[in-house]
Amino acid sequence: MAPGIFEIEGQDYWTDPFKFSSRVLRKFLPEGRYGLFLDAPAEADLMRVDRIPLLALYAATQQELRVYDPWSTGHLVAVRREDRMLDITPLFEPPEQPGLFDQDPPPSEPPGPGALAVVEQTDALRLDSLQQPGHYLLTALMLDRPSNRVQVHVTRSTPGGYQDDEVTRFLEAMRQQPPPPEPVRYAPGEDERQFQAQPGGPPAPEAPGIAVHGERVFLYEPGRPAWIRGTFQVPVLAHERAPPRPEKDDGGYGEPRPAAIVPIFLVVIGSHAGGAEVIPLRVPCFQDAPVEEGSLVTGHFEYDLFQHPAFTGKAQTNFVYAFCGEAMSGPTRMAVVTRDMLDVGGRRRT
Repeated sequence: MAPGIFEIEGQDYWTDPFKFSSRVLRKFLPEGRYGLFLDAPAEADLMRVDRIPLLALYAATQQELRVYDPWSTGHLVAVRREDRMLDITPLFEPPEQPGLFDQDPPPSEPPGPGALAVVEQTDALRLDSLQQPGHYLLTALMLDRPSNRVQVHVTRSTPGGYQDDEVTRFLEAMRQQPPPPEPVRYAPGEDERQFQAQPGGPPAPEAPGIAVHGERVFLYEPGRPAWIRGTFQVPVLAHERAPPRPEKDDGGYGEPRPAAIVPIFLVVIGSHAGGAEVIPLRVPCFQDAPVEEGSLVTGHFEYDLFQHPAFTGKAQTNFVYAFCGEAMSGPTRMAVVTRDMLDVGGRRRT
Protein backbone atom coordinates (compact mmCIF):
# COMPACT_ATOMS: atom_id res chain seq x y z
CA MET A 1 0.00 0.00 0.00
CA ALA A 2 1.33 3.42 -0.96
CA PRO A 3 2.14 5.88 1.84
CA GLY A 4 -0.57 8.34 2.84
CA ILE A 5 -0.64 12.12 3.01
CA PHE A 6 2.22 12.28 5.54
CA GLU A 7 4.44 9.96 3.47
CA ILE A 8 5.27 7.65 6.37
CA GLU A 9 4.81 3.93 6.94
CA GLY A 10 4.79 1.31 9.71
CA GLN A 11 6.04 2.27 13.16
CA ASP A 12 6.62 5.88 12.16
CA TYR A 13 2.93 6.50 12.84
CA TRP A 14 3.63 5.83 16.52
CA THR A 15 7.23 7.02 16.89
CA ASP A 16 7.76 9.89 14.41
CA PRO A 17 4.48 10.82 12.71
CA PHE A 18 5.55 14.27 11.52
CA LYS A 19 9.06 13.41 10.30
CA PHE A 20 8.27 14.72 6.81
CA SER A 21 5.65 17.34 7.73
CA SER A 22 7.68 20.34 6.55
CA ARG A 23 8.12 18.68 3.16
CA VAL A 24 4.46 17.70 3.02
CA LEU A 25 3.16 21.16 3.90
CA ARG A 26 5.02 22.67 0.98
CA LYS A 27 2.81 20.60 -1.33
CA PHE A 28 -0.38 22.23 -0.12
CA LEU A 29 -0.50 26.00 0.37
CA PRO A 30 2.03 26.88 -2.36
CA GLU A 31 0.07 24.70 -4.79
CA GLY A 32 -3.34 25.95 -3.67
CA ARG A 33 -4.45 22.61 -2.21
CA TYR A 34 -7.01 23.26 0.51
CA GLY A 35 -9.09 20.91 2.63
CA LEU A 36 -8.97 18.43 5.48
CA PHE A 37 -6.82 15.35 4.88
CA LEU A 38 -6.43 12.23 7.06
CA ASP A 39 -3.72 9.60 7.36
CA ALA A 40 -3.50 6.49 9.54
CA PRO A 41 -1.58 3.22 9.77
CA ALA A 42 -2.89 0.43 7.57
CA GLU A 43 -2.63 -2.12 10.40
CA ALA A 44 -2.96 -1.94 14.18
CA ASP A 45 -2.67 -4.92 16.55
CA LEU A 46 -4.47 -4.16 19.81
CA MET A 47 -2.28 -6.66 21.65
CA ARG A 48 0.77 -4.54 20.82
CA VAL A 49 -0.48 -0.94 20.79
CA ASP A 50 -2.72 1.07 23.08
CA ARG A 51 -3.57 3.79 20.57
CA ILE A 52 -4.11 4.17 16.83
CA PRO A 53 -2.63 7.46 15.58
CA LEU A 54 -4.86 9.44 13.27
CA LEU A 55 -3.01 12.28 11.57
CA ALA A 56 -4.73 15.30 10.04
CA LEU A 57 -3.57 18.10 7.78
CA TYR A 58 -5.84 21.11 7.43
CA ALA A 59 -5.17 23.79 4.82
CA ALA A 60 -7.58 26.73 4.44
CA THR A 61 -7.81 30.39 3.53
CA GLN A 62 -8.42 32.98 6.25
CA GLN A 63 -11.96 33.37 4.91
CA GLU A 64 -12.67 29.65 5.33
CA LEU A 65 -11.11 29.53 8.80
CA ARG A 66 -13.90 31.73 10.11
CA VAL A 67 -16.46 29.08 9.19
CA TYR A 68 -14.66 25.75 9.01
CA ASP A 69 -12.99 24.96 12.32
CA PRO A 70 -12.13 21.25 12.68
CA TRP A 71 -11.50 21.64 16.40
CA SER A 72 -15.07 22.75 17.13
CA THR A 73 -17.14 21.43 14.20
CA GLY A 74 -15.15 18.39 13.04
CA HIS A 75 -16.51 14.85 13.45
CA LEU A 76 -14.71 11.53 13.02
CA VAL A 77 -16.81 8.74 11.49
CA ALA A 78 -15.80 5.08 11.44
CA VAL A 79 -17.60 2.40 9.42
CA ARG A 80 -16.78 -1.29 9.93
CA ARG A 81 -16.86 -3.07 6.59
CA GLU A 82 -17.75 -6.48 8.09
CA ASP A 83 -21.20 -5.34 9.28
CA ARG A 84 -21.52 -1.70 8.05
CA MET A 85 -21.86 -0.44 11.66
CA LEU A 86 -21.07 3.26 12.18
CA ASP A 87 -19.50 5.10 15.09
CA ILE A 88 -18.88 8.84 15.50
CA THR A 89 -16.99 11.14 17.87
CA PRO A 90 -15.56 14.68 17.78
CA LEU A 91 -12.58 14.81 15.46
CA PHE A 92 -10.23 16.11 18.15
CA GLU A 93 -10.30 15.83 21.93
CA PRO A 94 -11.37 18.92 23.87
CA PRO A 95 -8.55 20.76 25.69
CA GLU A 96 -7.68 19.45 29.17
CA GLN A 97 -8.31 22.89 30.64
CA PRO A 98 -11.66 24.33 29.53
CA GLY A 99 -11.27 27.74 27.97
CA LEU A 100 -7.55 27.33 27.37
CA PHE A 101 -7.94 27.45 23.60
CA ASP A 102 -11.22 29.32 23.33
CA GLN A 103 -11.29 31.48 20.24
CA ASP A 104 -11.60 35.24 20.40
CA PRO A 105 -14.76 36.78 18.93
CA PRO A 106 -14.53 37.06 15.14
CA PRO A 107 -12.85 40.33 14.13
CA SER A 108 -15.08 42.91 12.50
CA GLU A 109 -12.70 43.61 9.63
CA PRO A 110 -12.76 41.41 6.51
CA PRO A 111 -10.33 38.47 6.48
CA GLY A 112 -7.05 38.93 4.69
CA PRO A 113 -5.92 37.09 1.58
CA GLY A 114 -3.64 34.71 3.46
CA ALA A 115 -3.97 31.01 4.19
CA LEU A 116 -2.93 28.58 6.91
CA ALA A 117 -1.88 24.93 7.02
CA VAL A 118 -1.60 22.98 10.28
CA VAL A 119 -0.99 19.37 11.28
CA GLU A 120 -2.65 17.60 14.19
CA GLN A 121 -2.99 14.09 15.56
CA THR A 122 -5.50 12.24 17.70
CA ASP A 123 -6.20 8.69 18.84
CA ALA A 124 -8.71 6.80 16.69
CA LEU A 125 -9.30 4.40 19.59
CA ARG A 126 -11.50 7.09 21.13
CA LEU A 127 -14.09 5.44 18.89
CA ASP A 128 -15.42 2.53 20.94
CA SER A 129 -16.06 0.42 17.84
CA LEU A 130 -12.34 0.24 17.03
CA GLN A 131 -11.80 -1.82 20.15
CA GLN A 132 -13.13 -4.73 18.08
CA PRO A 133 -11.10 -6.29 15.24
CA GLY A 134 -12.23 -5.42 11.74
CA HIS A 135 -11.62 -3.34 8.65
CA TYR A 136 -12.57 0.28 9.28
CA LEU A 137 -13.06 3.25 6.98
CA LEU A 138 -12.38 6.57 8.72
CA THR A 139 -13.76 9.87 7.45
CA ALA A 140 -13.80 13.38 8.92
CA LEU A 141 -16.87 15.59 8.40
CA MET A 142 -16.83 19.35 8.93
CA LEU A 143 -20.16 20.96 7.99
CA ASP A 144 -20.34 20.39 4.21
CA ARG A 145 -16.67 19.44 3.87
CA PRO A 146 -15.77 15.72 4.03
CA SER A 147 -12.17 14.55 4.18
CA ASN A 148 -10.59 11.72 2.28
CA ARG A 149 -11.30 8.21 3.63
CA VAL A 150 -8.56 6.03 5.13
CA GLN A 151 -8.72 2.34 5.96
CA VAL A 152 -7.35 0.73 9.12
CA HIS A 153 -7.29 -3.03 9.69
CA VAL A 154 -7.59 -3.59 13.45
CA THR A 155 -6.48 -7.00 14.74
CA ARG A 156 -6.00 -8.62 18.13
CA SER A 157 -3.28 -11.27 18.06
CA THR A 158 -3.31 -14.21 20.44
CA PRO A 159 -1.01 -13.89 23.47
CA GLY A 160 2.20 -15.89 23.36
CA GLY A 161 2.16 -19.57 24.13
CA TYR A 162 0.58 -22.61 22.54
CA GLN A 163 -1.48 -21.80 19.41
CA ASP A 164 -4.27 -24.27 18.52
CA ASP A 165 -4.89 -23.84 14.80
CA GLU A 166 -8.09 -25.86 14.95
CA VAL A 167 -9.55 -23.45 17.52
CA THR A 168 -8.59 -20.53 15.28
CA ARG A 169 -10.33 -22.13 12.29
CA PHE A 170 -13.40 -23.01 14.36
CA LEU A 171 -13.79 -19.44 15.64
CA GLU A 172 -13.35 -18.02 12.17
CA ALA A 173 -16.00 -20.39 10.80
CA MET A 174 -18.40 -19.31 13.56
CA ARG A 175 -17.82 -15.66 12.73
CA GLN A 176 -18.75 -16.40 9.12
CA GLN A 177 -22.18 -17.68 10.23
CA PRO A 178 -23.84 -14.78 12.07
CA PRO A 179 -27.58 -14.95 12.75
CA PRO A 180 -29.99 -13.54 10.13
CA PRO A 181 -31.34 -10.01 10.58
CA GLU A 182 -34.26 -9.29 12.84
CA PRO A 183 -37.48 -8.40 10.98
CA VAL A 184 -38.22 -4.70 10.49
CA ARG A 185 -40.84 -3.52 12.98
CA TYR A 186 -43.04 -0.82 11.45
CA ALA A 187 -44.28 2.03 13.61
CA PRO A 188 -48.06 2.62 13.82
CA GLY A 189 -49.28 3.96 10.49
CA GLU A 190 -46.18 2.76 8.61
CA ASP A 191 -45.71 -0.17 6.26
CA GLU A 192 -43.35 -1.41 3.57
CA ARG A 193 -44.26 1.48 1.24
CA GLN A 194 -41.73 3.77 2.94
CA PHE A 195 -39.05 1.36 1.68
CA GLN A 196 -40.22 1.33 -1.93
CA ALA A 197 -39.29 3.69 -4.76
CA GLN A 198 -40.94 7.10 -4.33
CA PRO A 199 -41.58 9.76 -7.01
CA GLY A 200 -39.23 12.19 -5.25
CA GLY A 201 -36.48 9.65 -4.69
CA PRO A 202 -33.23 9.37 -6.66
CA PRO A 203 -32.65 6.55 -9.16
CA ALA A 204 -30.44 3.64 -8.17
CA PRO A 205 -26.73 4.26 -8.74
CA GLU A 206 -25.34 2.49 -11.79
CA ALA A 207 -22.36 1.24 -9.76
CA PRO A 208 -22.53 0.07 -6.14
CA GLY A 209 -23.24 3.15 -4.05
CA ILE A 210 -25.91 5.29 -2.43
CA ALA A 211 -27.79 8.37 -3.64
CA VAL A 212 -29.78 10.80 -1.50
CA HIS A 213 -32.20 13.60 -2.37
CA GLY A 214 -33.77 16.28 -0.20
CA GLU A 215 -35.62 19.51 -0.94
CA ARG A 216 -32.95 22.21 -1.22
CA VAL A 217 -34.80 25.07 0.56
CA PHE A 218 -38.25 24.93 2.13
CA LEU A 219 -40.42 26.86 4.54
CA TYR A 220 -41.09 25.18 7.88
CA GLU A 221 -44.76 24.70 8.66
CA PRO A 222 -46.03 22.63 11.62
CA GLY A 223 -47.00 19.21 10.36
CA ARG A 224 -45.12 19.54 7.09
CA PRO A 225 -42.49 16.80 6.59
CA ALA A 226 -38.93 17.33 5.40
CA TRP A 227 -38.28 14.16 3.44
CA ILE A 228 -34.84 12.70 2.97
CA ARG A 229 -35.15 10.05 0.27
CA GLY A 230 -32.45 7.64 -0.79
CA THR A 231 -31.69 4.69 -3.04
CA PHE A 232 -28.76 2.32 -2.76
CA GLN A 233 -27.28 -0.63 -4.57
CA VAL A 234 -24.71 -2.64 -2.61
CA PRO A 235 -23.36 -6.21 -2.40
CA VAL A 236 -25.34 -8.00 0.28
CA LEU A 237 -23.52 -9.42 3.29
CA ALA A 238 -24.26 -12.96 4.44
CA HIS A 239 -25.95 -11.96 7.70
CA GLU A 240 -28.15 -9.36 5.96
CA ARG A 241 -30.07 -11.97 3.94
CA ALA A 242 -33.52 -12.90 5.19
CA PRO A 243 -33.78 -16.62 6.02
CA PRO A 244 -35.72 -18.97 3.72
CA ARG A 245 -39.48 -18.80 4.08
CA PRO A 246 -40.73 -21.40 6.62
CA GLU A 247 -43.62 -23.66 5.70
CA LYS A 248 -46.09 -22.58 8.39
CA ASP A 249 -45.54 -18.86 9.03
CA ASP A 250 -43.57 -15.90 7.69
CA GLY A 251 -41.12 -15.77 10.62
CA GLY A 252 -42.22 -12.23 11.38
CA TYR A 253 -40.92 -10.80 8.08
CA GLY A 254 -44.37 -10.08 6.67
CA GLU A 255 -45.49 -9.68 3.08
CA PRO A 256 -43.98 -8.82 0.75
CA ARG A 257 -41.07 -10.72 2.22
CA PRO A 258 -37.70 -8.89 1.96
CA ALA A 259 -34.73 -10.62 0.41
CA ALA A 260 -32.36 -8.74 2.73
CA ILE A 261 -32.31 -6.08 5.43
CA VAL A 262 -29.46 -3.57 5.09
CA PRO A 263 -28.38 -0.95 7.67
CA ILE A 264 -28.16 2.67 6.54
CA PHE A 265 -26.83 5.51 8.69
CA LEU A 266 -27.70 9.14 8.10
CA VAL A 267 -25.33 11.68 9.68
CA VAL A 268 -26.93 15.12 9.74
CA ILE A 269 -24.89 18.22 10.64
CA GLY A 270 -26.56 21.58 11.30
CA SER A 271 -24.93 24.79 10.11
CA HIS A 272 -25.52 26.80 13.30
CA ALA A 273 -23.49 24.86 15.86
CA GLY A 274 -21.95 22.16 13.69
CA GLY A 275 -23.29 19.36 15.88
CA ALA A 276 -23.94 15.95 14.33
CA GLU A 277 -26.88 13.59 14.81
CA VAL A 278 -26.86 9.95 13.68
CA ILE A 279 -30.09 8.43 12.36
CA PRO A 280 -29.89 4.62 11.96
CA LEU A 281 -32.24 2.90 9.52
CA ARG A 282 -32.81 -0.78 8.78
CA VAL A 283 -33.95 -0.99 5.17
CA PRO A 284 -35.69 -4.07 3.73
CA CYS A 285 -34.79 -4.85 0.12
CA PHE A 286 -37.59 -6.43 -1.88
CA GLN A 287 -36.64 -8.75 -4.74
CA ASP A 288 -38.45 -11.61 -6.43
CA ALA A 289 -35.94 -14.32 -5.56
CA PRO A 290 -33.54 -15.06 -2.68
CA VAL A 291 -30.11 -13.46 -3.01
CA GLU A 292 -26.68 -14.96 -2.65
CA GLU A 293 -23.94 -13.43 -0.54
CA GLY A 294 -22.14 -10.74 -2.54
CA SER A 295 -24.90 -10.23 -5.10
CA LEU A 296 -26.26 -6.72 -5.56
CA VAL A 297 -29.44 -5.66 -3.78
CA THR A 298 -31.34 -2.42 -4.29
CA GLY A 299 -33.16 -0.60 -1.53
CA HIS A 300 -35.12 2.60 -1.01
CA PHE A 301 -35.81 4.64 2.10
CA GLU A 302 -37.34 7.91 3.23
CA TYR A 303 -37.04 9.74 6.52
CA ASP A 304 -38.75 12.89 7.75
CA LEU A 305 -35.98 15.10 9.14
CA PHE A 306 -38.50 16.80 11.41
CA GLN A 307 -39.10 13.51 13.24
CA HIS A 308 -35.82 14.28 14.99
CA PRO A 309 -36.19 16.91 17.75
CA ALA A 310 -32.78 18.41 16.96
CA PHE A 311 -34.08 19.65 13.59
CA THR A 312 -37.78 20.34 14.09
CA GLY A 313 -38.53 23.92 13.10
CA LYS A 314 -34.90 25.03 13.36
CA ALA A 315 -33.87 27.58 10.72
CA GLN A 316 -30.51 26.46 9.36
CA THR A 317 -28.90 24.56 6.53
CA ASN A 318 -28.57 20.84 7.23
CA PHE A 319 -25.86 18.72 5.64
CA VAL A 320 -27.01 15.13 5.17
CA TYR A 321 -24.48 12.32 4.71
CA ALA A 322 -25.51 8.71 4.13
CA PHE A 323 -23.35 5.66 4.86
CA CYS A 324 -23.81 2.02 3.90
CA GLY A 325 -20.49 0.29 4.51
CA GLU A 326 -18.08 1.40 1.81
CA ALA A 327 -20.83 3.40 0.09
CA MET A 328 -21.05 7.04 1.13
CA SER A 329 -23.11 9.95 -0.14
CA GLY A 330 -23.14 13.64 0.70
CA PRO A 331 -23.41 16.24 1.68
CA THR A 332 -26.99 16.75 0.55
CA ARG A 333 -27.94 20.31 1.55
CA MET A 334 -31.41 20.93 3.02
CA ALA A 335 -32.06 24.50 4.19
CA VAL A 336 -34.99 25.26 6.50
CA VAL A 337 -36.43 28.78 6.72
CA THR A 338 -39.09 29.91 9.19
CA ARG A 339 -41.82 32.50 8.95
CA ASP A 340 -40.08 34.90 11.32
CA MET A 341 -37.36 35.21 8.66
CA LEU A 342 -40.01 36.74 6.34
CA ASP A 343 -40.49 39.80 8.57
CA VAL A 344 -39.84 43.01 6.64
CA GLY A 345 -39.82 46.37 8.44
CA GLY A 346 -41.49 44.87 11.46
CA ARG A 347 -44.44 43.54 9.42
CA ARG A 348 -44.79 39.84 8.79
CA ARG A 349 -45.37 38.70 5.27
CA THR A 350 -47.86 35.88 4.84
